[in-house]
Amino acid sequence: MTVPLRAAQLPVKYERAEGSARNGRAIYEVAGSGLYQVTAAKGEFAVTTLTQSGWTGLITLDEHDGVSNSLEAMQVWLDIQTPTPPDGSSAAGEKGGADD
Repeated sequence: MTVPLRAAQLPVKYERAEGSARNGRAIYEVAGSGLYQVTAAKGEFAVTTLTQSGWTGLITLDEHDGVSNSLEAMQVWLDIQTPTPPDGSSAAGEKGGADD
């Protein structure tokens, strides 16, 4: 079973709040995967990853995607990247143990 990653548990390498003259930015470290940056600007949240070529765009989210902050945007990306078990069940919603 794959244990889903939680954005709230990731190490934050850098964080800057969104201000009137600056975009918000948070950089998270995902073990075995690298650095991910979420940039917040005017209600949109762009998730990028650091590659040899620089920051590469992955996805842009907004309130229509149920996202209102950088942490939620990062969680959406982690959920997209979490493999679905072959039986189609969700690892986040699974129950374990003999008394199910």
